[in-house]
Amino acid sequence: MHNAVILSIGDEILRGKIVDTNFAYIAKQLYLMGLNVSAHYTFPDTEEWICAGISEAAERAEIIILTGGLGPTRDDATRNGLARFLGRKLVLNQRVAKKICDFFSRRNIEMPENNLVQAYLPEGAVPMENNEGTAPGIFVKYKSKMIFLLPGPPREMMDVFKSVRLILQKELQLKPKSFATFKTIGVPESLIAEWIGEIELPESVDVAFYPSLSGVNIYIKSDSSDAIESAENILSKKLQNYTFAREENRKIEAVIGEILRSRNETLAVAESCTGGMLASRIVDISGSSDYFLGGVVSYANSTKINILGVDEKTLSRYGAVSKQVAEQMAIGVKNRLGSTYSIAITGIAGPTGGTPKKPVGLVYVSLSAADKTYVRKYNLVGGRNAIRTRSASAGLNMLWCKLKFGDIENYPFQDGGKFC
Repeated sequence: MHNAVILSIGDEILRGKIVDTNFAYIAKQLYLMGLNVSAHYTFPDTEEWICAGISEAAERAEIIILTGGLGPTRDDATRNGLARFLGRKLVLNQRVAKKICDFFSRRNIEMPENNLVQAYLPEGAVPMENNEGTAPGIFVKYKSKMIFLLPGPPREMMDVFKSVRLILQKELQLKPKSFATFKTIGVPESLIAEWIGEIELPESVDVAFYPSLSGVNIYIKSDSSDAIESAENILSKKLQNYTFAREENRKIEAVIGEILRSRNETLAVAESCTGGMLASRIVDISGSSDYFLGGVVSYANSTKINILGVDEKTLSRYGAVSKQVAEQMAIGVKNRLGSTYSIAITGIAGPTGGTPKKPVGLVYVSLSAADKTYVRKYNLVGGRNAIRTRSASAGLNMLWCKLKFGDIENYPFQDGGKFC
């Protein structure tokens, strides 16, 4: 198996200012191509460190991928670090220079002179197209090694990685791997792993788990298409209650939207602790106006009363974070906007606001349909953003289950919540 080392470049990563999502993306793409990532390093924005990092990586792998440090400022030293390692000069690439000039010209912006720094490449290096920004990717062969430089902004990195994939497939004559994806929601990674451990899959099938706050993606791959087909059949039955999509880029919001559109049904939401996060996820899907009528961020009790029609006595007796208020929020926004379904969320996202009786992480999620209004109680863990994200995912999971299975009170939920 071919080995790869990934180098992340940036002082901002080492200082904890940003999370390095580029590594996760690149590592997963290489895995799906059948390549092994043997190491990952993070280095500061200095020529010396970058040169040393490439030298170290070259001892361990034939594929070296760097991301970050290709901008036009003084601290963007990745090009210089590579040139130093290769013992070559940086030379102006006229085609790249013209592309950078055209990039600014199309936007009627005067180009800062220092942007032309991005057109300087080590002698013998090949630029890789960047359709999302001005910094080209850089590819160079060095002895038996292949070295790739990718820009740091994730959108640009992903665009340039398309060229990396093509080059690797050509240079290594990679045979297409057979793989399949299962995107699940509402069930923890540990439980899925336990289930899969209880069944017998073909020996050549490799299983990988990618959990997030919104669900768990499961990837299986093999050199054998027959083995993948066999594994797919087994896992499809085992995970049928929790798999909402089989395509890599499909989101639960999109799946729900397509079902609503096909049935000519609509959705509205009422949010308190999630503060519009649920609505934002829904409208992230192009064409959501076909079925999404709108939402109310009823953060204050007065908004719950005046806009959603929550009973003031109910609020006084049970509090804003309660089954009764969640239920009235869902019914209120459904009636107010005239939707087929509605989701309401109220809870304590923290880090303040919790009490012994109502701790941080207590969340009530309500789904109102034509036949019934349901409420589930959750005690979620994590920081403020994690609790809000998990709350929104719980609401989407409830709606998806209702749309797919109908009778959700007998659905085998594994998300830690309970009907109340």
